[in-house]
Amino acid sequence: MPKLYAKITNRDELRAFDFQSIPEAAALKPNFGYGGEGILILRQREQNGWKTASGSVLSYEEVFEHIENIFDGMYSLNHRRDMAFFEQLIIPSDAFTPLNPAGLPDIRIIVFNLVPVMAMIRLPTEESEGKANVHLGGIGLGIDIAKGVTTFGVQRNKRIRQLPNGHATAGFKIPYWEEMLLIASRIQQMTNIGFVGVDLTIDRDMGPMLLEVNARAGLMVQIANLAPLGKRLERVEGIKVNAPEKGVRIAQDLFGEKVAKRDDEKKEEKPVLATEEPIEILGGKKPVIVRAVLRADYDRTVFDPSLLKELEAIGAVEADADGTYRVKFSLGGKKLQTIVRSVPIMEGDPEIRASIGRRDLAGFLVDPGKKPEQLLSIVIDCKRIDAQLADIDRKVQLLKHIRPVNLEEERAKAERDSSYNPVFAYEELSFDTLELRDRLQYLQADDSPLGVLLEKKRRELLLKITLLEERGKNDAFTRASEALFGSVEAGLIKEARSFLQGWNKEAMSSPEGVAVSAEEAKQIFEESLKGYGLREWNVVIKPSAIADVTLGRQSLIVREGAAFPRERIASLIAHEIETHVLTAENGARQPYELFERGMAGYLETQEGLAVYNQNQVLSIGNEKRYWPAMNALAVHYGLTHSFAELRQYVRRLGFSDERSLRTCLKVKRGMKQTGQHGAFTKELVYFKGWKMVSHFLETGGDTKALYIGKINLRDLDLVAKLKDLIAPVYLPKR
Repeated sequence: MPKLYAKITNRDELRAFDFQSIPEAAALKPNFGYGGEGILILRQREQNGWKTASGSVLSYEEVFEHIENIFDGMYSLNHRRDMAFFEQLIIPSDAFTPLNPAGLPDIRIIVFNLVPVMAMIRLPTEESEGKANVHLGGIGLGIDIAKGVTTFGVQRNKRIRQLPNGHATAGFKIPYWEEMLLIASRIQQMTNIGFVGVDLTIDRDMGPMLLEVNARAGLMVQIANLAPLGKRLERVEGIKVNAPEKGVRIAQDLFGEKVAKRDDEKKEEKPVLATEEPIEILGGKKPVIVRAVLRADYDRTVFDPSLLKELEAIGAVEADADGTYRVKFSLGGKKLQTIVRSVPIMEGDPEIRASIGRRDLAGFLVDPGKKPEQLLSIVIDCKRIDAQLADIDRKVQLLKHIRPVNLEEERAKAERDSSYNPVFAYEELSFDTLELRDRLQYLQADDSPLGVLLEKKRRELLLKITLLEERGKNDAFTRASEALFGSVEAGLIKEARSFLQGWNKEAMSSPEGVAVSAEEAKQIFEESLKGYGLREWNVVIKPSAIADVTLGRQSLIVREGAAFPRERIASLIAHEIETHVLTAENGARQPYELFERGMAGYLETQEGLAVYNQNQVLSIGNEKRYWPAMNALAVHYGLTHSFAELRQYVRRLGFSDERSLRTCLKVKRGMKQTGQHGAFTKELVYFKGWKMVSHFLETGGDTKALYIGKINLRDLDLVAKLKDLIAPVYLPKR
């Protein structure tokens, strides 16, 4: 990947940014840019700005305005809020000279089922302002997958046979072709995107370089190849492909004749390495020898942070502003100079402190001494992955980040006007989404029962990050919410309606005596916690809590001014203390942090168990028994209606205006314009979870199994295979 010079995430950073800190030449890009839009190629610094690829000069003020447009989503798909970054301007390989491009050409390879099915090279022109974008007037050349030779040319949807300089569109041989096919296939394997477009280029000094990965690769590639993409996809769909190398062979066999290499193309003999090798790090006061593992699935070499700290102390590495490090080391008798990244090494052996990526393995052969498909089968330290995932989970803080900063103000407006649709605003995320995604990329566990659980959590965290990135965009946020918490199912809604119809409002029990105040409730909760020996827990009263009672870190938070009938106090103890608190305490005793933080999908089981427990103490007519069903119906209705319409709908279901308002505030969290459709589908988990837990317990399931930690009931078989877990100590006394 090109070197990152700087990233600018908001207007405060932009106002403080020093454009003089950027090198003479650079590329300015939007993070979520689509179709090449928004990219500025800054070729040469001028007195008060840069000269672009088209020859025009942009002042710093114009660059400033361009970055503001990037923030506003002008160049991103669906106009999502974006960030800008400056990166290294790649110098095109001299091999491209015959094509006379007006900028950096790139090669797009479409991969499906690990098989590269189609490819094209995109040539920048003056008309496209130096961008490799066919839609803007660039030229697309189809590529024979087997040979790596150009075939047809297209510009502005018309076939061309000659380039502007007179060179034929057909017959140009692309260097490093097989290597690039393999890179593209490996990237699909790593990202797990079913249909992916991988954009590569060839740098003059570095060789093949990855530019970006596209989950929505356009279809211009089939026009450049004069071939329907769909037919090629059909040919490889269903083929069992277990390795990128096999995918490349299949592509060359299906989509062209593989050409034997000429003698003068054969490469010099390469040193043969094992899967683990010592490396000697040079450049410091003394050489440092460490064990390294060879990871062809990594793009770049990574060093453990502890190793980098030691190397910095002796001057053996040079830190760059983008968080990478320049280092020299010797491997297999060859001296290498490269850029490494700081990533915790989790190979199951503390002596392994570096992973050598494929960029630095290009001059070697690897003999793993085992079957080829086992090349990357490395023992993973699952406990360290567990700790890393728990740390990332703490940083994400999902509910904190979707709580509107103007909640109280908008709530007050809605209380005064039942037809009002709040407009919510959200604080900036307290973490760098790119950094967390980068960390998650490397946290891939083995296929043991614990490894499977950890992989599920890793994927869930990626979904959480996506959800937070989509705050304020109703449709995108709703889709991300459905991916994380599940979507509305017709059967569930039918059950919720049926359950609610059985609510006999006449049988509602009246509160026993005067309702308990927040201060009195605090004392009752403290006594309950003390009864379980949980003296580290405390109960606090806060004025800004969105719910009457919520859980914090070893704390129970009570909303100031809340009043509680006695029966509700009992139900809250059953729900919050005898479910969430006890489960968290049992989870904290386990050898893995995620049993306390929460495994993937744990929320449905936790809330389902909490509802099940509270229903054991609530009278048959108590309104709270029917909140989960109402929540499910509210989510369903909110998907297609506004905040105010949803509020009236919940009122029609038989609930108070106060309960209706609170429900709307929960269902419409994450939205900006609540007058539009969309919903935060988390509220589905209460009814879904209750149905699932009830069925489990009523068919002979063991309650203790659900108290071992914050787990997903659907993963009980995997949890049962973990032999080092501790039986739950804290169980409800009822």
